Amino acid sequence: MLQYLIARLAIAIPTFLAVMLVTFTLTVISPFDPVEMMLAQQEILDTLQRDEIIARTRQQYGLDESFTVQFTRYVERVMTGDLGISIVGQRDVLRTIVKTFPISFQLGLAGAFFTALIGIPLGAIAALKQNSWVDYTIVGGTLVFRSLPVFVLAPLLLVFFVLVLGVMKVPRGWDGLFNHKTILPIAILMLGPLPVVVRQTRQAVLDIFAQDYIRTAKAKGLKMWMIIGHHILRNALIPVVTTLGFIAEGLIVGSIFLDSIFAIPGFGGVAEAAFRGFDYPMLLGVTMVSSLMIILTNLLVDIIYPFLDPRIQLE
Repeated sequence: MLQYLIARLAIAIPTFLAVMLVTFTLTVISPFDPVEMMLAQQEILDTLQRDEIIARTRQQYGLDESFTVQFTRYVERVMTGDLGISIVGQRDVLRTIVKTFPISFQLGLAGAFFTALIGIPLGAIAALKQNSWVDYTIVGGTLVFRSLPVFVLAPLLLVFFVLVLGVMKVPRGWDGLFNHKTILPIAILMLGPLPVVVRQTRQAVLDIFAQDYIRTAKAKGLKMWMIIGHHILRNALIPVVTTLGFIAEGLIVGSIFLDSIFAIPGFGGVAEAAFRGFDYPMLLGVTMVSSLMIILTNLLVDIIYPFLDPRIQLE
């Protein structure tokens, strides 16, 4: 196990540096000038004064240096925990991410948890009731939510629960994970990937149900709930865990619309503002944190495999 982790970390480090290099290159060659965008809101009538301010700002952020010098200095700063100061808003990038990322992280984990908690049993039931009205209802019903993007699903649920049923007020802001304001955001995060988990579980259960050792277990007179719990679900979880790994990444990082709709001060809002204003340092910070989460999530999924199937060895 230790040797495997060391090997994976040895691969993760150059992967992380490659992501950093690609992102840094794209921001440098982009047609958008962050300094121009920063000064666009300022009323500077004198052209000479404007040129002088632009030159001074470029020098302040090191944007007048060559690409190699800029990238080398940036890597050195990152290694010391300095992600720079955002051009828009003059905020410390690391502090901003540290403040907002845990909020999106909690919502993402909650969404992934309820996706697995509801999706896996529904997929197993659909498989056991294959080609029945139960199967069609579960698969078809969940696909309806899959076809609705977040920016459509969120307003629909708001109208239904707030205006039609009147069971809650408009949930806005953040007062902790265990607050009623998080019910709708978590539900929306769950409903998107739910059909994927349902279909993955359903197919995995059907494949395993046709194996010889399942027929042997039936012939021995084992009860169905014992066969499902001890033989089917455990083996069926392997492809589902892989899917949940990718789902967790999307839930944690892809909360841009939710942060905007529900006024949640999370990571998604920071990412949206960075992309909208082409905030050079913040863009790099957001991308690096996102890529780091993807690397760590994939590593965690690989570590879980042997616990689900002892035949899988980490080498």
